[in-house]
Amino acid sequence: IDVEGSEWTVLEQLIASDTEQAKIRTLDMEIHFGFRAASEAAYDDFPEEERILRQIKIIEGLRKRFYCSGTTLETYRQGWWPEKDCTVQQCHEPVVHTLGAYSP
Repeated sequence: IDVEGSEWTVLEQLIASDTEQAKIRTLDMEIHFGFRAASEAAYDDFPEEERILRQIKIIEGLRKRFYCSGTTLETYRQGWWPEKDCTVQQCHEPVVHTLGAYSP
């Protein structure tokens, strides 16, 4: 799945159906935390933390049937370029869920 932010709606529907999940042997996907795709417009007014919590819930739902065999967290996040955007001041990283909580 590589649908530039629209994966959340698809994955949410997938975890709701044991029958559909049973049809999948391997699921290779790219996900975008915090990206606002047109298909996710219903969630545009949600606070960022609430949108990310929804996304985490979806990933946790996938974890019930699938295993993660690899991951890459890219240093840029949907147009966030600290070397360009924060040349004058300290620039905080985007919010990312970690084991202990959210990053600053």
